[in-house]
Amino acid sequence: MHSASEELRMKNEELKRARHTAIFFILNSAFAILLAACASLPGPREVDVFPSPVAYVTAAPLPEPTATPTPVPIPTPTTLPPTAVPKRFPQESTAAIGLWSDAVASVQSFPGFLDLATGNAARDYQRERNPLLVTLTEKNVSAANADQLADLQANKPDWLLYDRNKRVAFSSADKNAPLLDIRNEAVKNQLAEDVARAINDGGFEGVLIDDVGVDLLRPTSPPVYTGTQAFTEQQRRDAVEGLLRTIRARIPDKLMIIGGYAWKDGLAFAARSDEAQTLATLADGIHITEFLRSPISKTTEFKPEANWKRDIDYLSVASQDNQVVLITTRLNGAPEELIRQWLSYATASYLLGKNGAYTYFHFDAGDPAYSNDPILNAPIGAPVEAYTKLNSGIYQRKFSRGLVLVNPTNEQKKTTLDGAYKSLQGNPVDASITMGPRTGIILLKP
Repeated sequence: MHSASEELRMKNEELKRARHTAIFFILNSAFAILLAACASLPGPREVDVFPSPVAYVTAAPLPEPTATPTPVPIPTPTTLPPTAVPKRFPQESTAAIGLWSDAVASVQSFPGFLDLATGNAARDYQRERNPLLVTLTEKNVSAANADQLADLQANKPDWLLYDRNKRVAFSSADKNAPLLDIRNEAVKNQLAEDVARAINDGGFEGVLIDDVGVDLLRPTSPPVYTGTQAFTEQQRRDAVEGLLRTIRARIPDKLMIIGGYAWKDGLAFAARSDEAQTLATLADGIHITEFLRSPISKTTEFKPEANWKRDIDYLSVASQDNQVVLITTRLNGAPEELIRQWLSYATASYLLGKNGAYTYFHFDAGDPAYSNDPILNAPIGAPVEAYTKLNSGIYQRKFSRGLVLVNPTNEQKKTTLDGAYKSLQGNPVDASITMGPRTGIILLKP
């Protein structure tokens, strides 16, 4: 029995060895096949002695959001760009008779008070008498100087205007001054530069231009715009507007007062009221150069009531929007009594029509002594109503401290006052007032 067990054990051992041999053979064969397959593969690449450091860089982790939001950057303070110095206007004339002059030859020779003046002597007046005075220079923008004609004809003939016979056209104010073509861009720019230089060199607050387009309106021998035709209405308006815009752009921070053209009196304004008002907005104010009379008319010649009223209504409209309005009544060679009549008549008429805060009157009789007359310093106060025409034919306007009456007719008129008043000399006046033809009266409350 023992022999049989031993024999069985030996057979099992042989079977195990045979199984191991078979497994070894199979594995060895598979390995040989694998080596044979790898024999055709390329060998390893050559590498640099110093490999790129990129191979050793470890990618950084993605940034994580912070627990609190990033604060908004604080803005860096910046300096504001410089701004133009604002225009300096004259003192308001709402409750007083505003006064201006273009006839100040010297401070010593001009006794009156002024709010605005033109010329070099005005700067002396400003220093010595009224530091609030506004000074203006005066410039011509329609014609060149007579001594410039030859040069312009030779080198800049397109700067000039000509008549129908192709001859140079001259100013109606100066027969030797050649008219400039203000539609020409070079002309406009040169005139604007001349204005700016005159203001800056003289230390003025602005400019008074009294000849804007005047010769483009003259009925006889008008300058031609083309080779054969005179300026049309639209060409003339475009020329004036273009010039004013060019000057305005050159002196934006200075006063620009314009006169002539359609602003000289009520009749001229009525003929072109829309145009005159539109063009006036390009400036800071206007100059009514022929208030109540033309300087070349007879001193005994007064406008009829209708034309007088046109001047008053024109002043009323022009001054209501707080633009600067300069008014001039000018006469020379009149006797003392007539000068006195014109002074009271013009001053009272000015008070009938003035509105706004910047309306200034200038009475020029050739003698500066009249600039200090009591009527020009009457403490009349501010107007409390518009003017009215009484049944008597007298025109009236009430003020906070007085009353103004004007008789613009050629007849004597009577009226009855509605209260107690006194003269400028302080004397009580009768309730019944009789006014001579073309006269004005200023009365004060007691």
